[in-house]
Amino acid sequence: MGNESSELPHPLLEASLELAAALNQFQVRYALIGGVAAGYRTHPRFTRDIDFLLSVPQLVLPPLLEDLQRRGFEFDLLATIREWTEHHMVVLSYHGIRVDWLKSVLPAYVHVLDCATEENWLGHPIWIASAEGLVLLKLLAFRTQDQVDIENLVAAHRDTLDLDWIRGEWQTVTSLDDPRMRHLMELVDEQP
Repeated sequence: MGNESSELPHPLLEASLELAAALNQFQVRYALIGGVAAGYRTHPRFTRDIDFLLSVPQLVLPPLLEDLQRRGFEFDLLATIREWTEHHMVVLSYHGIRVDWLKSVLPAYVHVLDCATEENWLGHPIWIASAEGLVLLKLLAFRTQDQVDIENLVAAHRDTLDLDWIRGEWQTVTSLDDPRMRHLMELVDEQP
């Protein structure tokens, strides 16, 4: 299931596709995650930012960032390299749109990248996290909007959601009796 809707506000769509084009050009492993990806896998929803999970080789980072600046992304080059190296997260801006990068430092994050699928979104190739990968990431964050996204993902993919994969990855982070996992299992049991 992929919602290739162009209902996404133009700046968010443009930023997502422009960043994907650069990441594809530099052969970086990545996946669109967050609200935009959840909307693609279910139905569009309001969001103000774009989130990507990435695995960028250190040697590729400086030329990639320089290319992104030429494409209109705004950030301090040296500060961004330092943040990425030390904190594994950075924030870029594209014409006022916030773009969050998360480094795939946990094995579970690497597996989310492994399960991402290349989609053709409005004629542009972009790697998007699978429904299972999104559920896992949203369980880890578990903010109010993440819980809504989990409900929508479970409803949209109830017949195909690989719960064994989610449980297996979850166990690399915490136990199955964690309240977040119990919440997911209750949602699954409630679905018709």
